[in-house]
Amino acid sequence: MKLLNYDKRTLIMQNVKSAEKNPTPNKYSQTQYRILCNLIKRKHIQKPLFDFIISGLFDVTDWKKLNYSQMYTLIYVLTNWNYEKERKSHE
Repeated sequence: MKLLNYDKRTLIMQNVKSAEKNPTPNKYSQTQYRILCNLIKRKHIQKPLFDFIISGLFDVTDWKKLNYSQMYTLIYVLTNWNYEKERKSHE
């Protein structure tokens, strides 16, 4: 009889597991490091461009000080950067 006092939504939500979000690491992962190295080699990223992006996004000069989410953002930016536009502007 106790169940009659609750609406259907409450009864359903009581039986659903809550999503446990894992905490974000304080430091970048080894996988992120490997992805970054491969991106730099594959896209032929020069140090001045790399330093410009890091200082512009995160106000740091050393990429080793980036945390997990910052490294994720850096990888995303380097993956989606328009390198053709960059090369044409220097020619």
